[in-house]
Amino acid sequence: MRGLLRRTVVLVALLGLVVTACGTGSSSAPAAGQPAATVAAPVASAAAPAAAPAATPAVVSDKKITIGASASLTWLPLRIAVDRGFFKEAGLTNVGFTLIDSAPNAASALAAGELEFAGLAFERAVLATIGGKPVQCVVSIQDTPPSSIIVPAKSDIKPGDWAALKGKTIGVVQGGWSEIVPKYFLTKAGIDLNDVKFTSTPNTAAQIAAIKSGQVDAVSGIEPSQRQAIFEGFAKMFFDLEDPAVLKQSWPSPFQATCLQVKTDYAKANPAVMKAMQQGVARALKEIRATPTIAVDFAAKDSPNTNRAIFQQSVNALLNTWSQDGALTEAAIANVSKLLTDYKILPKSLPYADVVFTGK
Repeated sequence: MRGLLRRTVVLVALLGLVVTACGTGSSSAPAAGQPAATVAAPVASAAAPAAAPAATPAVVSDKKITIGASASLTWLPLRIAVDRGFFKEAGLTNVGFTLIDSAPNAASALAAGELEFAGLAFERAVLATIGGKPVQCVVSIQDTPPSSIIVPAKSDIKPGDWAALKGKTIGVVQGGWSEIVPKYFLTKAGIDLNDVKFTSTPNTAAQIAAIKSGQVDAVSGIEPSQRQAIFEGFAKMFFDLEDPAVLKQSWPSPFQATCLQVKTDYAKANPAVMKAMQQGVARALKEIRATPTIAVDFAAKDSPNTNRAIFQQSVNALLNTWSQDGALTEAAIANVSKLLTDYKILPKSLPYADVVFTGK
């Protein structure tokens, strides 16, 4: 399994070249995490008291902790928490982030013990627990699905016409909201899912390539693939669940979509680490909401050859999905569990404390 993690990290780097090659570079302000210019401090007056030293955060753990997730912009709060030292401020001195080429492989790496934490859709924690490998959600990343569906720019499929997708092929990330959202709305529209073909487009690069080449009739995207495809003129929006008006009309609230997940035995053995992880992520979510350019800058720095406007559009959309404070409420878990069981995505619901770290 170690080999899998190494291969997926290398593959992400290669896929990044595919995505960035689609855009054109643009200059931007210094990216988050880059050192600012040094300014000489004024000489203190002899009569002025010496400044008190900054308080050193109490160390919760100095053991290596690795978070893994796909390259989707969904997971920017995790990457920014690492980059800006928010986990260190919470007492975790050795936290790193590893890119995995797809969500299924991130789930596999977590199960194999190659990661301490993984950013994943909620239902993966439930399915892992039902399958005898218990996993819990530690902190919410997104309260609603980061999902929108695009079709080729020249397609005659009209926005929101789910019946027009009968007999068509839709590219999805298997096992996540990218797959769940179109299946949910197709079923609500009375379309037999056997009349629609779903094919794997596991990451941003694959999604862009599939819609651009005409291999699929639609893509249920993960940011920034759908915004990039529209920005570059070869796709148009079919259905946007990241639009607040559509979300309010079409989706239950409160809700839970994606979260930071951990193996249950690790959580029980390290409750202080769980609380520190919650603090670090909550801080990142707060900072991004207050200053969204933090997220735009990070994404632009990560993919300097992609037009910055694409990341601005993606971050604006994701702000409608990212959690306010990382809380995982019982009402939200009840709603997501009901939706997933009603539509037979999950075989059954589990008690709140089985799938959410409660500190016990």
